[in-house]
Formats: sequence, structure tokens, C-alpha cells
Amino acid sequence: MIAPVRGTPRLLVLDGETRIALAVVRSLGRAGAELLVASGQPDSLAQVSRFTDRALLSPSPKNAPREWIEWLFDTIENEKPDLLLPLTDRSVTLTLGVEKEIRAHTRLPHVSNEIFQEVADKGRLVQQARILGVPAPRTLRIPPVEDRPADLAENIRQFPYPAVLKPEISEVLHESRFVKVSVEYPESADDVLRLIDPSGNANYRDVPLLLQERIRGVGVGVFAVCRNGEPLALFAHRRRLEKPPSGGVSVLCESIPLSQAPVDEALRLLRHYKWEGAAMVEFKERPDGTPYLMEINPRFWGSLQLAIDAGVDFPAILYRSIIGETDTVANPPTYESGRRMRWLLGTVDHLIIRMKREPLRALGDIIFRNALLILARPTKTSLQVYRSDDPAPFSHELRDWIHDTFRRVGARRRSTRL
Repeated sequence: MIAPVRGTPRLLVLDGETRIALAVVRSLGRAGAELLVASGQPDSLAQVSRFTDRALLSPSPKNAPREWIEWLFDTIENEKPDLLLPLTDRSVTLTLGVEKEIRAHTRLPHVSNEIFQEVADKGRLVQQARILGVPAPRTLRIPPVEDRPADLAENIRQFPYPAVLKPEISEVLHESRFVKVSVEYPESADDVLRLIDPSGNANYRDVPLLLQERIRGVGVGVFAVCRNGEPLALFAHRRRLEKPPSGGVSVLCESIPLSQAPVDEALRLLRHYKWEGAAMVEFKERPDGTPYLMEINPRFWGSLQLAIDAGVDFPAILYRSIIGETDTVANPPTYESGRRMRWLLGTVDHLIIRMKREPLRALGDIIFRNALLILARPTKTSLQVYRSDDPAPFSHELRDWIHDTFRRVGARRRSTRL
């Protein structure tokens, strides 16, 4: 039986190396919680925040998942946190895999492992979305080599191109470690057949894949904290710049009114799954305005700080709901539309990638078309990592970025000499 929360609640925040953890720590630190922040990296991004009470070093959940689970059980037993917050797909996967044992000792504000597995499987999610009337990309499942049907090559040739080839599940636990399979953008059936050839990429042989039509448009996210499928709070944003530029993590995003986002479609899904805790429902919006479902992330998201800046403090709302201070969905918080947030070093990486590919065109776009949106809405744009009242995380991030940049340059020089 979990003890009721008394005094100052103690929270165990995992994945302290992420910007998600930094946003959570800043939010809940201001709310007065005692924060233990764990990471497989010493002195990680969120651990150096002034709001972290104690930093814990864990094994790597990617390379040593069994040791990480043992460490988590020991830490929960010794520290007795009132709430556990895993913040990446990796840690959520591992934690929900032993959810019965975890929930017996602390609060875990997530959907069940059964629902998580349904949603993590993008093929099953697409099927369910279509049943619920939510637009989703046309999809062809490609099983691992030993299960591929005889007519697979013909089905691939009949598929419309250009397309996207991606793993059915983003990261797969394979031989005691997580394997991340890259996303490819084939222009033809021959490209797909080459990529999935049994003699080629081992990861593409051993994991189920999805071939999907490529939806060209703007990334739009609908974010929620829910209880039994009903939202305690909602927020929506549009991605303005990404890293890499072809599609990836957001480096500049903007809050938009709920009326301009596919909220009905998102809530249809969340209510179907009777969602508990945080969720990011991600769409690609075509120029005609049709939103196509991409995925549901069962956790807090990379641009969480934007929602907090705009007026929806999701970590604090979740925290209060767990400890019993929020028990209504009647008056969800409003927020400021048109608010922007920039990941500064991510923007630099975005620029470097563009300059490598098309230097003259990229330079012209930046100088004459303000492609990085540097001059747009400066008074409504905040930086994701740098905060004047908590500067240490940005200094930490900048140091690591400089170190990694010089390491990559050195590796390329050595490769060129060889």
C-alpha cells in the first residue's frame, strides 16, 4: 500500500540528461517538491539546475537495461519517492514492463503497459485511428525476414512514392540493449527493396517495419494531461524549424489556439484509450488543412517548456492531480497563442546541416528571407535551455556541444587522412 503524501512530496525524475527533464525540474522545483534527478550521465543537464535537490547516477537504460531496472528497484526502496517520472521512450518502456512491482511502492502517472504497447506499435495505432475516423497515412507493414509474405515485393511496387520507411516501434529491446532503427525516405520501390534486402542492414532484417505515404506539411502537436481519458489541460503548438530540417526534433515552435489544432481527433484517441497522465498526439497537417496522425508519445514531450511559458504548467498540473489537489476537468487553463520557444544550439545545428547541403541557397534564405526566423517576434520568443534565474544548464549544454563538435571534426579529419 502506497503511503499518502505528507509534508514535502519527494519526486524521482529520470532521464536527467534531457531537456524534458530540465523543464519538469524547473516547474516542480518552483512548486516546492523535493527533486531527486537520475541520469546515466554524471552532472547531466537537469541535474545541474538549481532546482535539483540531489543528483543520482544510474546505469545506462540503453546499454544496460537489466542493471537499470535493478538500480530503479533499489532506489525506490531506499528513497521512497512519492512519485516516479520516466521521461523517455526507453525509461517508460522499462518501467511499464515491471509496472505491477513499481505501482506497489510509488505512484506512476502513466497508462498501463497494455495500452502503452498498443500505442507504441505504430501499425496498430494507425488501424485504430482509422476505426475512430482519424486520418492516418496509408501504411504497409513489412515483417522481419523470416515472416515476409511471398507477395511483399509486389505490394511494395504498388505503393505510392515518395514514402517513409520506419520501424514499427521506435526503439526495440534486442539482445539486452535498445536498438534505434533509422527512418528512411525512399523515392521508389527499388529503394525500399534495397533497404530491406536480407544481405543489407541487420536492423532492417530483424524488426518489423512500416512503409507509409509521405505526408508533406507542418508538424502540429496536441498535448494533454488526462484522467481516465478526460483532459485536465490541453495545449497545441506548431513546429516552425526542425533538426534535421527534413523532419525531426523541434528547434523553434509556436503555441497556436486550440481552434487551429486537431483537438477533436486527438481527444477521440485519448478517450478511446482512457488515457492516464501526459500525452503528445502528433500530426502532420497538409496544406489543405487535413491533419494526419503520426504518433502518440505516452510521456512529456521535448517542447514542454513552451507550454509552461505560455501558461499551461503541465508538470505542476499532473503533480497536483497525483497528490490530490486537482480534481476537476471543468476549467482547464488557458494560454497565450503566438508564443515561441527556440532551442538555441539546435538552431545552430539546423543551420550547419543546411549550409553543408546547399550553402549558397541556405545563406540567401537566411539573409534575405529570415529563414531562421531570428527577427520574428523577438519579444515573444524565449530560449528553451537558458534562463537567467537558472543559467547552469545552458553553460553545461554549451560546453558539451563544443566538445562534441570538435570531436566530430577531429573524427572526420582522421577519416580523410586514412
